[in-house]
Amino acid sequence: MVQNKENRTRPIAKKVRFSEAEFDYLNKKIERSPFNNFQNYARILLITGEVKMVDYSELQRLNLEINRIGNNINQMTKLAHQFKEISEADVHELTAQLQSIKQMISERFKEELKQERLV
Repeated sequence: MVQNKENRTRPIAKKVRFSEAEFDYLNKKIERSPFNNFQNYARILLITGEVKMVDYSELQRLNLEINRIGNNINQMTKLAHQFKEISEADVHELTAQLQSIKQMISERFKEELKQERLV
């Protein structure tokens, strides 16, 4: 659906020309950015002076680990309900896994804070 110029939230358009090499370079930068098109990338870059690149691979790894630990906890809980008891070893293992989750999250937040201070 094409909107009339007066109905757009951003009615002012600017035209930019690039060489082939510049255009290829720019497209590679856009692909690595969190933006899916030139307009969004250029607008943020021009307004803020930078495009922050955030690497979510570490958070994805942390999420995967937390999911695995959660699965283990669910399995132990199921067994505890099934047998109407839970062993001391199971309690210690659950406690250790919960501590592991807390430590991973704490370390990740500390890393994020350090990175934010450097920017």
